Amino acid sequence: MFINYLKAIKNLLFPCLCLCCERKISQGYLCGKCEEKIIFFSSPRCRYCLRPLDVSSSGLCQECSKKIYPYQRLISATVYTGPMTSLIHLFKYKNCDYLAGFLSSLIVKHLEEIGFNTNRYQLIIPVPLHKDKLKIRGYNQAGLLSKLLSNHFKIPFRDDIIGNTNIRPSQTKLPKNQREKNVEGIFAVREDLKNKNIILVDDIFTTGSTVSACSKALEKKGAGNITVITLSKT
Repeated sequence: MFINYLKAIKNLLFPCLCLCCERKISQGYLCGKCEEKIIFFSSPRCRYCLRPLDVSSSGLCQECSKKIYPYQRLISATVYTGPMTSLIHLFKYKNCDYLAGFLSSLIVKHLEEIGFNTNRYQLIIPVPLHKDKLKIRGYNQAGLLSKLLSNHFKIPFRDDIIGNTNIRPSQTKLPKNQREKNVEGIFAVREDLKNKNIILVDDIFTTGSTVSACSKALEKKGAGNITVITLSKT
């Protein structure tokens, strides 16, 4: 029993199997074949929803051109398919917080590939978890990603500006038409953000309800440009 316990700890701290297909690997978390299956978003894309666009387009799809968004741009690094579904599930629900470094490197890689200019931003803020969920999980996955992006790009990180004030059912359990109502009014911003440009970070963009609700709360406190950056998008 004790030997098995030690082996379990060793496998957790020093993974030697691909986390997706369980092939033996010498280092890292994915084998070469699985890592090649990670799909990054290519350009051109709609700045609000990432639908593919023609090269000659204005930067918006037809649907988004008729809407008003509380954020100015959405950037998602990867498509939520293949290895990303397994990695994010482990990261989010199976206490695999050690994956934050690898996953944040995917975001950095994509931002550098598209030439995203980070110099105009004053803050990086994660989408918050309600304190009860944070206590159960032990960490905010968006917070871990944000902190590493902050360190890389030298932009101040703040996870105390916006809070989740009302615990609601998980978004993953709700149909699309109920998600926006589920997060309505649950985020509160604690200080003035007049003219501060902000990068808002989350792990997955699904319908956009959560990041939109966060962006609205930031906007009400005077935030300037808000760019949403997520690790993945469905």
